[in-house]
Amino acid sequence: MAESWARLQTELAARRVADDQVDFSTTAPFDGLRLVGGVDISYPRGVSDTAVVALTVLAFPSLHVLYAHSEPVAITAPYVAGFLAFREAAAYRAAFDRLRRTQPELWPQVVLVDGNGTLHPRRFGSACHVGVDLDVPTVGVAKNLLHIDGAGVDARELKRLFAQDAQLVEAPIAADGEVLGMAVAPAGGCATNPVFVSPGHRVSMRTAVDLVRRCSVRRVPEPIRVADQRSREIARQMEPPSNG
Repeated sequence: MAESWARLQTELAARRVADDQVDFSTTAPFDGLRLVGGVDISYPRGVSDTAVVALTVLAFPSLHVLYAHSEPVAITAPYVAGFLAFREAAAYRAAFDRLRRTQPELWPQVVLVDGNGTLHPRRFGSACHVGVDLDVPTVGVAKNLLHIDGAGVDARELKRLFAQDAQLVEAPIAADGEVLGMAVAPAGGCATNPVFVSPGHRVSMRTAVDLVRRCSVRRVPEPIRVADQRSREIARQMEPPSNG
């Protein structure tokens, strides 16, 4: 299975667009940007074949929630390290299909994905997969730093750098001479623990970083934070009661 997924991942990666192809200005304050999406999946403890997918759409720049929907979805593919998107892609697709059917006027101009874009061992994480699959601009935002062979820094070192320097807003994460992503401190000093940002599809590195900071009032950008809250709320309700 991993071999076939690796071949498909390579084919999809060839379709990824690394440059900005969006319908809004890519320089702050992002004139023309009105709708920013966020997606997240949560897994209930003790439930092996079901997850909860959440899709949000927020107004920009106010970050008011315009749309938020979460629902349980069947998960049939196994987890294989480096191929998380193949486990979750169908759930994301269903969430976007529902939005297109019910409120197409809220289709997001760019989507922040809880996961990685190019910050990935094969430079094609979940944000890239979702973006190419739906042909929507995407940005990967990870809470934890994925291990990548050859990367010159680790999460502990990056967190220490941001904690020691209040003026530090971003730091590159590179492997084999290629910048794959950026450790990013949210705007306004709302957190010192960085998130890990990388382009998905049709968004450049610079635009990805600037957009994430503009969408943040806490550590995690609002579109993803709200989606995470909604998916976790339902996931907790699905967990079997403890015997304790």
